[in-house]
Amino acid sequence: MSSTDKITTNSCLNCDSDNVEQFCPNCGQKAQATRQPLRVFLSDAVETLFNIDSRWFHTFRDLFLKPGKVTREYIAGKRASYLPPLRIYVSISVLYFLMVQWVDSSQVFFINFNNDDGNAGELGTAVQYGLFFLVPLFAWIISLFYRKRKAFYVEYLILAIHIHSIWFVLLMVELLTIWFSREFDTGFAIILDIIISGPAQIAIFGYLIAYLKRTFEDGWIKSFFKSFGIMTLYVMSIAALVAAYIFAPIG
Repeated sequence: MSSTDKITTNSCLNCDSDNVEQFCPNCGQKAQATRQPLRVFLSDAVETLFNIDSRWFHTFRDLFLKPGKVTREYIAGKRASYLPPLRIYVSISVLYFLMVQWVDSSQVFFINFNNDDGNAGELGTAVQYGLFFLVPLFAWIISLFYRKRKAFYVEYLILAIHIHSIWFVLLMVELLTIWFSREFDTGFAIILDIIISGPAQIAIFGYLIAYLKRTFEDGWIKSFFKSFGIMTLYVMSIAALVAAYIFAPIG
């Protein structure tokens, strides 16, 4: 370590706490000299990016490949390996809304709202953006189907955030196939749309079943019917709320 890397005091440069070794026990700041060579600066940047990337990879791997694990681990307090639910959700939803603007499609879940019809297209767009704000409603609907558990509402909210994060990724895949088939109006594009979009739509419902089963440890049949009821009530609630907003008389 060169002279510019060394710290000449045992006090924290941020909060003046004593007995600082590698990190300050009070504020958590890393013990580093104020004058740093470029290699130290770059090393810190790479380390920070690596930690963020590893948590992203770990979180998304378990979200998709081990449905329910991230939710159960987070509720149990094992959170160091995963990104916070809201951080995941906000990041993915921003990408989704950007893609909605890029593709200019009003398809949501299994419903394809026709942009040629002004009211229907407006409703479809409102539903797309409404998904971001209606996660608490979805959590409340789940709590209705599992009210015998008498769990805290925040547990259902975390589950709802994780499910919606997966849904947004699947909806982005669907939007991408819509754009591809629109830009390349060929037989291959149509076939690709069917091959990718169909499974993505099925996975929207499939992941809900898997998450409910593994989070609440129910059987597959019970989870299927509860998922169907939750999804039906959720879609109806979204349609009713958005339609009431759009078609309500002004004045």
